[in-house]
Amino acid sequence: MITSRSIDLLLRGVRAEFANTVDQADKQLSAYSSNVYLDATNKTGALFEEVSAVGQQRVESIGITGVQELQPTAEAQEFIAADYVPSYITTVEPYKFTRRIKVTRESAERRDTKYQKALSEASKLQVAAENTKSRHRFGRFNSAFAVATANHLFDYGDGVALISASHPRKVGAVQSNLVTASDINPTSIESMVLVLQNQMDDIGEPMPMGGGHKYIVVPPAKVRRAKEVIDSEWVVDNANNNVNVWKGQGWSVVTSPFLSSTNGGSNTAWFILDANFSPLKDVMFRPVTNETWFDENTKIFVHDISFEHKVGAYDWRGIVGNAGL
Repeated sequence: MITSRSIDLLLRGVRAEFANTVDQADKQLSAYSSNVYLDATNKTGALFEEVSAVGQQRVESIGITGVQELQPTAEAQEFIAADYVPSYITTVEPYKFTRRIKVTRESAERRDTKYQKALSEASKLQVAAENTKSRHRFGRFNSAFAVATANHLFDYGDGVALISASHPRKVGAVQSNLVTASDINPTSIESMVLVLQNQMDDIGEPMPMGGGHKYIVVPPAKVRRAKEVIDSEWVVDNANNNVNVWKGQGWSVVTSPFLSSTNGGSNTAWFILDANFSPLKDVMFRPVTNETWFDENTKIFVHDISFEHKVGAYDWRGIVGNAGL
């Protein structure tokens, strides 16, 4: 006979079993993400700032225009006042992602194959949660050239795609962080870095980026090309022995299977980001949470995993996109 006390002990035992599976998942994740050729598979690092919004139903971000240069002022003339213009508001609300595994009380008591399979599946869910976050983060690149519609993504509040030729400034003209589609080569890299360095704030004041460490984000099909172009001593595909000016300029190659066309991405699109001023955010409303509980009605042990977040950008400055060839 199973008493309430034995059920409690059994439940705590199952919880312990589930908790012990996390280390297995960590090892799986470490092995998965240590692929030397891909350099940074699923490691988004400083590309995305993880913003904590735990306990909140909505997060709003607004920018303020930067420093205005001093103006010539005649003697006895009143000093010219500086005006700081509020930028666009970006609103983010949570979206939930979940999975569940069930095992009958009978299977748990017998520790039979169904129980062992449930434990194995629970460990895989830890990796699945990390892969889900990675898919969503790299999915921000896959949807960069169109206004985001997926429920796990959000755009900057200026009303256009993350990568666009027509980002509206609050005062004045539009700006672009989109370049003509081209393959990875020294000239195309130069054009994209120049876009970063010529970016302006919302009132047209210089807001140069790209002068320090940079990320080049490419699909797996372009890793070789990216490495050749930024790591070679001499300019690639050129017989003139021109020095490769991009070598040693602080580059990190980032890639992921989630950027490839087989996973909803592109085999040609690539991006350059300022490593110190990436605008990309992962707003975490609820971190990855594991729960194990016992359903008294069905006599089934349940293991739930869930988290709530959205991935997007609080600005478009700091990133340049190229649809590639």
